[in-house]
Amino acid sequence: MASDPDKSLLWLGKYLSLALTLPASVFAGYLMGAFADHYLHMPFLRALGILLGMGTGLVKIIEELSRDDKKNRSRK
Repeated sequence: MASDPDKSLLWLGKYLSLALTLPASVFAGYLMGAFADHYLHMPFLRALGILLGMGTGLVKIIEELSRDDKKNRSRK
């Protein structure tokens, strides 16, 4: 009976981290783009950083969800 709360907490932690992956990636991309813009004086680098961060976050989310899907299929 003690394993049920443990499973729900694992589920919550896993999917909460997935929910925060995209905003964190976009923010990190923005920071890197702003840093590069500050030193190279090319304003498009902020937008490029945001786009790269968004792409990276989406790839990470898709990888994690496909890994879960493969685990669930192998259990059946």
